[in-house]
Amino acid sequence: MNAELWTLLGQFGPLGIFIGYLMWRETRKDDERHQVERERTESDKALAAALSALTVTIQHLEQRIGK
Repeated sequence: MNAELWTLLGQFGPLGIFIGYLMWRETRKDDERHQVERERTESDKALAAALSALTVTIQHLEQRIGK
């Protein structure tokens, strides 16, 4: 939130400051939520790659044992 918005809300007194705080808190939570979602996406990609490698390894072992 920029200074002009805080000044505008400050004109309404304590209630305006409180509303500004609530708005700031919600945008902060959204930013944190997006960060967690990005990290989770990256970890899901790494997990998928590891599972794919494991599947290929198991299939390769099955072929060698079957011969």
